[in-house]
Amino acid sequence: MYRVLDCIRYEHDYRLVLVAIAICAVTTWTAWYLYAMSSRSHGLSRSAWILQTAVAAGSGIWATHFIAMLAFRSALPTTYDSLLTLASLLIAIFVTGAGFCIADSSLSKWTSIAAGSVIGTGIAMMHYLGMSAMSISGHIRWDPLLVVASITMGILFSAAATWSFKVKQSKLLAAGLLTAAICTLHFTAMGAAVVEFDPTVIVTSPHIDNKLLATAIAGVTVLVILSGLTAVLINLEMARESQERINLLRQLADHDHLTGLPNRGFISQTIDRSINCVSGSGFALFFVDLDRFKGINDEHGHVAGDNVLRQAAQRLRDAVCDSAVIARTGGDEFLIVQTSSEPSSATKLTDAILSSFEQPFEILGGCRVFLGVSIGVAFYPRDGHDRESMLRAADLALYRVKRTGGGAATQAA
Repeated sequence: MYRVLDCIRYEHDYRLVLVAIAICAVTTWTAWYLYAMSSRSHGLSRSAWILQTAVAAGSGIWATHFIAMLAFRSALPTTYDSLLTLASLLIAIFVTGAGFCIADSSLSKWTSIAAGSVIGTGIAMMHYLGMSAMSISGHIRWDPLLVVASITMGILFSAAATWSFKVKQSKLLAAGLLTAAICTLHFTAMGAAVVEFDPTVIVTSPHIDNKLLATAIAGVTVLVILSGLTAVLINLEMARESQERINLLRQLADHDHLTGLPNRGFISQTIDRSINCVSGSGFALFFVDLDRFKGINDEHGHVAGDNVLRQAAQRLRDAVCDSAVIARTGGDEFLIVQTSSEPSSATKLTDAILSSFEQPFEILGGCRVFLGVSIGVAFYPRDGHDRESMLRAADLALYRVKRTGGGAATQAA
């Protein structure tokens, strides 16, 4: 352990170490965020999210490793074998991807631990293959105990990260643990390595210098971050579309498709809420029925009748005040709930409704017809103490108006 601490303290640039840790944290959180998106998808879309997760996780591990390698202050000039450097990136992507696929196959905590172990193995394979990509005039001597310790810690932290995500359902904790897995494995493994100069070793393979490597790391990191931002935008769009669908379904469930007014179910809930939350003088319930509407359907057809109903609904909207709720309950019948039960307020509303129906209705073909309207009014709690008794009282009042010829309003007896 002292060897590891000495390695970090004396053989690394602190600034680049902090950059490596920061990038590691960002990319691991991105990977878990992408993986969380896969759990909300199915089929090919689910597979695509897991593939993105593998790319983000593997690229983040690779970028962290090589930024930390740039932070390593070796006494010898160092370059990197291009083929092995690329191979280490591919290994990180494919092996960690296999781990995420295993995690996706089952909800069992043991499966998640096994999946995390595979991810930890992928981190170790990436690191030691990346170390073998170093091209220096010398040899690396390894401390076997620290090598075993680095691999063990990487696997344990990775298993804990996957378990935290699957069992505790915490992306933040999982990202923290996976960051710990990558960083502890890397720096423990660096502590296990001692570079020995050998002038007989000649570097001849195609290589990448530090400047080119830094450019490649920056490019990979930007791609991972953009992938995460894209996922966030997709998630927000999906949430918006989902909310729109919910609102549409709620609209369809609570409203009449012909007039756009609330339907019987909605107004029934409104009456119940008014009874439960009533204060002051109570509320008024209006039962409204069009006069001579059946003749429209008989003479001009149901299309013309539907057009008249839409016009009637709009006239009722214009007549009621903001404190009233209007609904079509079927056919040519409407209910209105007014929050005030003052007789003067009820009279004012009925007068407005009756007045609005004095004008003729336009129907298909340019014809104009006159319809009357009949209104029965009941007051809570005077005429009833529940929804059924209030509806019955308003209906009886409406019946009395109809029996006398309609075109008027009356209150429950």
